[in-house]
Amino acid sequence: MKCSVSICLMILTLAQAIAAQNDARELWLVRAQNITTDLLKDAADLSSMQRAVLWMKLAQRWWREDPKRARIWIVNAIEIVEQVPNKETPAEREQRLETARALLTIVTPLDQKFTKRLMALLTENKLTENERFGTADALVDAAVSLVQEDPRRAADLGAMALRVGAPSNLESLLFTLRARDPKLADSLFEQALVVARQNPKSKLSNSLMYAAFPVQRGESAGTPVPPEPLRIELLQHYVSLITDSMAEGANQNSTCGIVAWLSPVYTEFERLVPKQWLIVRQAINQCRSASPLAQQLIDDATSSQPLDSVEALLKAAGDADDMQVRTVYASRAAALAARAKDYERAIKILEDMSKEEREFMGDAWTSFRWNWAAEGAIEHYRNGRFREMNLLLDGVPSDSQAFAKAAFITWLPEQAVSETAPITQVLSDAIKGLERSNVPGTEKHNWYFGLLGPTVKYQPGDANAVLKNAIALVNQLKEVEPLDSTDWSKYLGPSLLKMDEFFVKDALASISPVPYRAKLRLALLDATLQRLKAISGN
Repeated sequence: MKCSVSICLMILTLAQAIAAQNDARELWLVRAQNITTDLLKDAADLSSMQRAVLWMKLAQRWWREDPKRARIWIVNAIEIVEQVPNKETPAEREQRLETARALLTIVTPLDQKFTKRLMALLTENKLTENERFGTADALVDAAVSLVQEDPRRAADLGAMALRVGAPSNLESLLFTLRARDPKLADSLFEQALVVARQNPKSKLSNSLMYAAFPVQRGESAGTPVPPEPLRIELLQHYVSLITDSMAEGANQNSTCGIVAWLSPVYTEFERLVPKQWLIVRQAINQCRSASPLAQQLIDDATSSQPLDSVEALLKAAGDADDMQVRTVYASRAAALAARAKDYERAIKILEDMSKEEREFMGDAWTSFRWNWAAEGAIEHYRNGRFREMNLLLDGVPSDSQAFAKAAFITWLPEQAVSETAPITQVLSDAIKGLERSNVPGTEKHNWYFGLLGPTVKYQPGDANAVLKNAIALVNQLKEVEPLDSTDWSKYLGPSLLKMDEFFVKDALASISPVPYRAKLRLALLDATLQRLKAISGN
């Protein structure tokens, strides 16, 4: 049967498109496999525990594309942490269990069989108290990764975490679980209360405060919370912490530390448990003279006139006789001004501080100074006030001005970009400022990596030099982050992918610390597999 000319042309065109897509897919698949080959070579130069983490990360990335090989890597990784060396030292045991926890978080969304195998190792009876706490935190992290896909299984993992120990990060699971299934969240909260009572000195009590009273702990209004009966039970638990501390004859500082810690929820005590509030009030009165800073927290929480404005906080600072109390009030005023996007006023409050007050704030003073300059510059840029933007950035002290400009570049939302000329000038200044800065390389290399993306976008001719500078500083590091630390490098993949392939390959090969080299190659692999996925239409 013959086709018409138009239909034949359509078929030919479709066949050519499919062939082109297949060719492109094959190209990116080969590129991903080449990067993986380099990573497997890196694995040979890593410690056995770090090798296990790398294998698990490779399995995570190839799970859908090549599940057979991914399973082999997972098995190899798990076998490493299952093997107990003869005469294992406490330090070696800690590292092995810590690695197993990292593997658990990665593998949990992938396969239940492998998850159970790791949990058998991490929930054995011989665990010390600290090991149980670490395992409980790892189980919560694993549960968080499952909430959207399988809230029931996530809740079960959370319950297992509570049976193992008293996790310090449960609020992260409770928040996400409540958004998906409030009943499961309530059940888990009830179980957590039981464990908190059994472990009164654990960080679980603090985690539950965040989950039950998020607004009082700084979260936005409207954040879902447990029903009032559960919140009342938690407040009653907090009262028992105070009474138990007093009954044990603990020193006053210990009791007053608890009282000060509870200050964000004083109003909730008064509203929900008025009888127990009398006990808390008594403890508050006894603690007012414990220390100036503790008294400040208590007075703020019990005042009928809350310090909720910049003017009120500055007046309190002016009235304070104690230098530390004065500094805390002033820094709170500056932070409140910054939250209201009045960055010039926030910076002026910092600049008006005495030398003694700045020293009391420590590194926070410098950090706030350049952070708020960068944030203020972004607001000026959004509104086309380029002169004010530059004045704010150029007014930062010289020793941290490069950080302010680099932060402006890296924090500027892509959708806010209008004119590029002001951006390229600040970008050039940031790069030159980092080169001239006497700040240690341990604090600079991440800034170079952060500037890589904007450089690729706005000044691609400088991208190679920025990457080389970052790598040169990495090669000088004496302490290197392990592979299972926060994977900040994953954001670099798209930028690396836009650069010359062979230059990037050589540049990454020149990185001396193997964990850093592997991290950047993993980032590049991520971006490559994403491109492959886009071509395949998955």
